[in-house]
Amino acid sequence: MKYIFAGKIAAAIAILMLLVAGIGCGSYGGADIYLENVNIGSVSMEGKPVTGLPTQIVNIVLKTNSNKVLVSQSNGKTTLKLQPSGAVVTSGPDGISFTGVDSSQVEIMWQGTTK
Repeated sequence: MKYIFAGKIAAAIAILMLLVAGIGCGSYGGADIYLENVNIGSVSMEGKPVTGLPTQIVNIVLKTNSNKVLVSQSNGKTTLKLQPSGAVVTSGPDGISFTGVDSSQVEIMWQGTTK
């Protein structure tokens, strides 16, 4: 009888630990991506240029909580694929673009601003 009760307690503790770990990983489990000293005139998001900012040189933070970055290069362009978020950052002669990032995950910091 004591073994069954102890087994139920152990199972409940294990489930609780998994829930706590899952909640933590969803919010803070990965790294943010920093794009420093970017000329905003050459940045687009989802195919649309980013405009209307007070200065052209900024730092951009993509809060994607990525834990893996796959880097590839082809035809003069460098591509960063962020996992598990699915975001893609492409840098080339035409500038920098990123897709698969919600606007609430993008933070723009002007020069002189630190975090």
